[in-house]
Amino acid sequence: MQTLIKERNTVIKSIHGKLRVALVFPNLYRAGIANLGMQILYDLLNSREDIYAERFYLDVERSVETRSPLRDFDVIAFSWQFELDAVNILEILSRSGIAIRREEREQVVIAGGPCCVNPSPLEHFVDAFFIGEAEAGILEVIEAVRGRKKEEALEELAKLGYMYVPGVNRGARRVYARDLDAYFPTAQVLSEAGAFGESLLVEVSRGCGRGCRFCMGGYIFRPRRERSLARLEEFITQGIEESKPEKISLLGASVTDYSRIDELAELLKQLGLEIAAPSLRADTLTRSFVEALVKSGQRSITLAPEACERLRYAVNKEISNSQIHAAAKLAADTGIKNLKLYYIIGFPGEGEEHITALAEEAKALKRETGLSIKLSVNPLVPKPHTPMQWFPFPEPSALKRRLRILHKALAGVAGVESESIKSAALQAAIARGDSRLGYVLEKVLSYGSSYSAWKRAFRDAGLSMESYLEKISVDAELPWEKIDVLVNKRYLLAEYLKFLEGETSPACSPGCRRCGVC
Repeated sequence: MQTLIKERNTVIKSIHGKLRVALVFPNLYRAGIANLGMQILYDLLNSREDIYAERFYLDVERSVETRSPLRDFDVIAFSWQFELDAVNILEILSRSGIAIRREEREQVVIAGGPCCVNPSPLEHFVDAFFIGEAEAGILEVIEAVRGRKKEEALEELAKLGYMYVPGVNRGARRVYARDLDAYFPTAQVLSEAGAFGESLLVEVSRGCGRGCRFCMGGYIFRPRRERSLARLEEFITQGIEESKPEKISLLGASVTDYSRIDELAELLKQLGLEIAAPSLRADTLTRSFVEALVKSGQRSITLAPEACERLRYAVNKEISNSQIHAAAKLAADTGIKNLKLYYIIGFPGEGEEHITALAEEAKALKRETGLSIKLSVNPLVPKPHTPMQWFPFPEPSALKRRLRILHKALAGVAGVESESIKSAALQAAIARGDSRLGYVLEKVLSYGSSYSAWKRAFRDAGLSMESYLEKISVDAELPWEKIDVLVNKRYLLAEYLKFLEGETSPACSPGCRRCGVC
């Protein structure tokens, strides 16, 4: 549905004489406008006078800028952030009158984003996959396409080492921005309809070296990089001047891991704007940072214990219960009123005693701090390029039992919300899917997106959904091995075995050579 969108900093150009690029976020506008990757692409491409990048979303069928149909664009570039958006990509092409099969259309369709580290499920539909970070190559991609017919353009794209072009080359190697200080989009498109409101997105760091064994982002965005404090101050000052936001949203795998977090906090206190931050690490939370949040009007924080203490260490998240309690007490003492806790259930070896321990910890936090507590509890989704890629999706009946235990144990103490187990199972199937899954996606496009429609689509494609959720042999050839994210398989296997033994691994450090990225 096309609705009237009120934005600031929308780029308006004449379309004449320009290469037209459609940037498509295959989910709702409110999520897409709050996505930094889309802001980066929009800013980088439109910094060139000879390129006009316009935006589309699942609920915005014509371009935001000129209300042009998707078929009018020379290049169509999708940002694939969430597994289930694979179907939305096909839906957007189909409703725009564009053939979904890559060999049946003239337009060049590119996909980028984290889910592209396993491109196999979309190989039948996407012409080329960008593997890595936009700043490091998107302008080269556009030059490879400009002025060329599709077949020639794909040959040129295949010469770029970070582009996987099905049917032309055999794989790709991730590229990343080595210096975050070099660039930052300060004139961001803002809308009150965004998930974060009119918020300037400020990325303090990228990547994470902590090595939580379930977290795909912790592996595919290595190495960890920071922006310098001086450049952050410059970017924030310029961003406030150019974008005039109501809020600053700090982004990073762990914002409080930033090496100069207290100095950043002092800078933020002077802004007079609301400050928001995603999930924070309990062991690096500082009083100065929480005070900055509270001074800005923030009354809620989020921590991610992930599991009870025993399993937390097994997945290599070395945060003790005492550190979580200290962080919660600090938050309460500083003026925070609400605490959200993220947990994952279904880790291999998990028993009901682990769930009971998790509930007891939440009760203890409530008693000690008086904070209003809410738990977000979601099933483990094994992801490619992680040490847990070989593990099965948890048994649904066991997940349901664990959720019942939590709801009963925490009734009247803490709220418990959870993602649909069926939705999580579908995510797992796509995350570790092979090219045959494309036939399933094609049928879901016709049948609808209900769970029963998915089951029917698997049957009619001659496939078993359960086979995509089972444990994978460590000796098996994996559909995503054609993509080199720079982390070597030997390292992932060693981390897999350490999980089984309950052993931890140290975080990345300068000069470390363990995983193969540096």
